[in-house]
Amino acid sequence: MVATDAVGQVALFTTGGPGPVPDSAMPSVENSEEFVLSLPEVSDADRVTARAGVNAFVEFAKRGFFAYDWSDVHRDSRQALRGYELQCRPLNPLTLFDLPAPLRALAEATRLSDVTFGAPIIVIGDQVS
Repeated sequence: MVATDAVGQVALFTTGGPGPVPDSAMPSVENSEEFVLSLPEVSDADRVTARAGVNAFVEFAKRGFFAYDWSDVHRDSRQALRGYELQCRPLNPLTLFDLPAPLRALAEATRLSDVTFGAPIIVIGDQVS
């Protein structure tokens, strides 16, 4: 899913299934990764985790998106973060207004107004507006 934060930055959130997805983001779930990867590279990327399979997250960040993943699927319940974990950050993040209209509409539908992307953990819940 794609979303925008309090300052208009954009992020891509991925989940293997168990991570929470707001109703407002459901239209962006199916094709968001393909939409983002169709954009040109505009940024260098800063890898935040050393987890295997992080290459896709680097590609999202190179296109100006913060990349978050529901990584609790790899943890037992005692170690669960219960939030989306930052995987990679763009050095030059895009904003909502940098996006083509179809992708902008998808991101704008899920505004996390109490969040600024770049935080290590994002909990999806009441902050969706």
